[in-house]
Amino acid sequence: MIVAILFISIGALCIYGVYRFFNPFGKVVNEELSDSYYYTRDNKGIVYSPMGNWFSLGKNEMEVDLPTFQVLGRDYAKDANHAYFKSRVINTPVDVPSFEVKYGFMPIDKNHVFILVDDLYYLDNSEAEGFKILEGADAQTYEQLSYNFAKDKNFIYRNNEKCTEVDHGSFEIINDQFCKDVKGVYHYQYGEPLLKIDGANISEIVSLTSSHIRDDENIYFYLTYRGGDYIQEVIKLPFKNSNEITFFDDSSLLKIDNHIFYEGLIIDEADAPSFKELSYGYAKDASHVFFNGKIVEGADVTTFRYNDKNYTFSDKSHVYEAGKIVKSKK
Repeated sequence: MIVAILFISIGALCIYGVYRFFNPFGKVVNEELSDSYYYTRDNKGIVYSPMGNWFSLGKNEMEVDLPTFQVLGRDYAKDANHAYFKSRVINTPVDVPSFEVKYGFMPIDKNHVFILVDDLYYLDNSEAEGFKILEGADAQTYEQLSYNFAKDKNFIYRNNEKCTEVDHGSFEIINDQFCKDVKGVYHYQYGEPLLKIDGANISEIVSLTSSHIRDDENIYFYLTYRGGDYIQEVIKLPFKNSNEITFFDDSSLLKIDNHIFYEGLIIDEADAPSFKELSYGYAKDASHVFFNGKIVEGADVTTFRYNDKNYTFSDKSHVYEAGKIVKSKK
């Protein structure tokens, strides 16, 4: 045993030694902001290597003014003369002294907000533009509200486009899928128009999870599929007591008051007080075992469990897969 440990230790040291010998760069320039900009081994230059993975992803040596070089974000840097995206000088005109990167990904200077339009242009020696100016954006007041939305003193922006459907002054992000203004509550997803929710009480909207909201009467969430069918609907479910709303690890399951729902439809047979989520689509209550919201016929509630040795569900008599009996126990 001691000999084996010794050989493993020697092997690890040899591998580390080979890595250090061939490693083309020195220390990371600013590890808090980026894991991709490094000093050269002699500390006289800068090397860009994505995530430091020079062996698989390569490396690019950069011509920079070293005394003034600074990292601005994971893939952004500047010196006294230029702003850089990854290893290439940004050829879209920027004001270098005021150039910065907000939130780690949003390039901006005192005059303009910039949009990255070609993530790979830095590898190309052509004159292709990697960035464009977000026309009309006020750089002094521009702020990112979420991944999808931003605003300045004049406009709301959605995915780098002016969002004229909403009211600028009252617009708010509710969670990852819903937003609101004085005119209404909306569901949003990338590439799709805002979907207004009819009848939602704007003044009572509360976020429940990253994808569920409620007002004083109903819970709202967006459902893409039901039973394998593509439905793309905002589901509205009424409740009586907001303290009796329970979410499960399986986002398709939901408890409201004394009822259990699966994909927005009530499970009539489910006993809410005894209902318990298991895993991999299975759940049970005092009387039934369920798979994807449907009763598993013949399953014994008391002995039904997951077997982590063979990754199956079984009870005292049968083995189950996808809610069906696949084998009987002898």
